[in-house]
This record gives sequence, C-alpha cells and structure tokens, in this order.
Amino acid sequence: MAKFKDYYDVLGIPPRSHVRVIEETYWETAHELKKQPTRTAAKRLRALNEAYEILGTPHRRMAYDRQFAEYVQQCQPERRPGLVEQFFGLLVKPFRVD
Repeated sequence: MAKFKDYYDVLGIPPRSHVRVIEETYWETAHELKKQPTRTAAKRLRALNEAYEILGTPHRRMAYDRQFAEYVQQCQPERRPGLVEQFFGLLVKPFRVD
C-alpha cells in the first residue's frame, strides 16, 4: 500500500481548520521559506505549494478528506474484542437447555 501524503501535517494545521487559517499558514510559511536560499527550503516550499493546491480549493479538499479517511480506515488493524467484551458477550447470549 502506498504511503498517503498528509497535507495537513505539511502545513502544520489540524484537519478541521478554516480556509482562512490554511491561507494564512501557507502565506506565512512560504514567505519565511523564500528568504532561505537552500535546497531543503526549496523542497519544503514545493511540498507546501502542493499541499496548498489541494487544501486551498474546496472541492479538492473534500475529495482529499474522503480519500484520506478511506486510507486511514484501511491501515487500521481489525479490532478484536477484549477479554471483558468477550465475557459480557457471553452473558448476553441466551443459554441453551438440552
């Protein structure tokens, strides 16, 4: 399974951020990175531009959120019931009388 890019992490914001917060964070971070003439800053700026391109547009953001939720759901292991849940599950089942 391919690794999914977390654009919220790239911008450093929580997933339910308002559009204005996304824009402000992008412009502030981009302004700071443009001052640094290094390769790592250029690489970070490309990643930042890619994240803003997706999250800055409402319909692209909705599609990204949907895909990201599916990815997270696929990555989580199947939950098995614990000992307490198994015990209470046995209490709920009716007893068979032979």
